[in-house]
Amino acid sequence: MLVNGDRVTGEIQELSYGQLEFKTDDMGTVYIEWDKIRSLTTKQVLQVETLDGLRYFGTAPEAAKAPLALVLTPQRAGDGDQPVVIFMADVARISTLEQGAFFQRLDGSVSFGFNYTQATDITQSNFAGDIGTRNVKRQWSLAADWNSSSESGGESSERATLTGTLERYLKNRYYYEGQLMFATNDELGLDLRSLVSGTVGRYLVQRQDREWRAGAGLAVSREQRADGTTVDSLELPVTTSLRLFRLDSPKTDVEIELTVLPSLTESGRVRGEAAVNARYEIIHDLFFEISLYDSYDNRPSEGSEVNDWNVVTSLGYSF
Repeated sequence: MLVNGDRVTGEIQELSYGQLEFKTDDMGTVYIEWDKIRSLTTKQVLQVETLDGLRYFGTAPEAAKAPLALVLTPQRAGDGDQPVVIFMADVARISTLEQGAFFQRLDGSVSFGFNYTQATDITQSNFAGDIGTRNVKRQWSLAADWNSSSESGGESSERATLTGTLERYLKNRYYYEGQLMFATNDELGLDLRSLVSGTVGRYLVQRQDREWRAGAGLAVSREQRADGTTVDSLELPVTTSLRLFRLDSPKTDVEIELTVLPSLTESGRVRGEAAVNARYEIIHDLFFEISLYDSYDNRPSEGSEVNDWNVVTSLGYSF
């Protein structure tokens, strides 16, 4: 039931980032802003996560007597027998325990960008893509990005990363994250960096329009450098990320990430990675994106730059 009195019947897919993904027979899959929903009833088994980090499991077979509330009947031992009343404004995320075939649970995006300047004869191109899924206990993702710059009669420069991530949700908004990453960067004199890391952190803020988390852990990396040397390092990654959403048109998604990696085996060496991505939806699922990437290494390969940053614009599609 929407706040304007309209009723919509279908199947709940997921509530995330302030939008309820709702599959209907006549209109296909629709996305409804959570603050436009007055009540919700379903026999589906839901996991409801509140803004204070608590999680509840159950069904919602009856509408709440109180306005803008959800009545959840527990379906798991230890949750008690009495229904739990959760106000809609306190709900951060909803997941269903049955979400169809594997490919139907996948979310992702692809984007492409190209720029050519005749006066300097410089060509720049970039590609980015990601795919993943989440359930009530964990989420995984695979992301890749590539950027190339070339000048007629001059040297070309490339940077690329491929990252696989597995995140496990813990109690009280804590999480554990494992990551495998491969990277190359011509400006930093890096032929290949292979890195395995594990971090533990906490979601400091979880709201329907924002998320902020921070964590720390350990990482092991091996670098094959352009000067022919190989460097192994044990590092202490400290990371934080902030994500902001605006669901009113044009829909906007801004993500800011910062990771600092001081080395435990090379005294005085510090690396850093920063990224800012802003997406603006043009029409449904088609977006314009501006991205800023910055890579820092105070001890790069001999003769290479200490810092490499670039700004790219692209068009993309999310699914």
